[in-house]
Amino acid sequence: MSHELRDFQQQVLQRSHEVPVVVDFWASWCGPCKMLGPILEKLAGEAAGRWDLVKVNTEEHAAIAAEYSISSIPAVKLFRRGAVADEFVGFRPEKPLREWIGSHLDSAVPTDGADAPNELEQAAEMIDDGRLAEARPLLERLLAANPKSHAARLLFAEVLLTDDPSESIHQLAKVPAEANERPHADALCLIASAVVRSTEDFAEDPVRKHLLDGLAALRRRDWDAALGAFVEVTERRSRYAGGLAGDTGKAIFRYLGIRHPIVDKYYRRFSSALNS
Repeated sequence: MSHELRDFQQQVLQRSHEVPVVVDFWASWCGPCKMLGPILEKLAGEAAGRWDLVKVNTEEHAAIAAEYSISSIPAVKLFRRGAVADEFVGFRPEKPLREWIGSHLDSAVPTDGADAPNELEQAAEMIDDGRLAEARPLLERLLAANPKSHAARLLFAEVLLTDDPSESIHQLAKVPAEANERPHADALCLIASAVVRSTEDFAEDPVRKHLLDGLAALRRRDWDAALGAFVEVTERRSRYAGGLAGDTGKAIFRYLGIRHPIVDKYYRRFSSALNS
């Protein structure tokens, strides 16, 4: 899960007693930061709560950057139990970056019946590869063993999006308001609600087909095709079907994270359509 910095004490130091927290020190003018950021965002999304990503803009949070001796960016620090456990400076490709984070997850000791990190990661990878039939029984087993695993429930709800979006909504309602996964659960709930509406008899309109194509893409978890269709609807008829395309597009943005490559692909065009 990824967060923009609001409270370093709470989001990083306190949270790192529960799961590892990766802090990305960056700035808008930094080219390597723009390359590294989307990779970290992607990995954080796949992790589904096994570790957190916190983005720290060094221009907006100069005092924190100075406290941690940031002299070159991108600088990445991994916090465990309130302290820096590992760090590096500069760009790293996805494979070594995944291995670097994974080495710290493997050394983490689950508490209070928490899921083994590799099991949640395995489920997330299955979902990413479209192997939903394999991911579902694994997640059902994890939830049976630990019903309070909100990260597993979030992944389970994403699996249900394809075959049973109503049950997906039901599962997401079980994520408590205070859980770190709640913002992602709210976004996915809006997405699942849109999928439920895919059988609705929408009014005849030139954009109707685009809306239905987008909703069908959602059910397949084809975020790229869904956003492309919703942008088309929003540009041409932003209030069609009560603004469903715009609202669902925003939910996808929140669920994937602002630095996800697919979000980045459509962000400017979609924002322009919403504000026109």
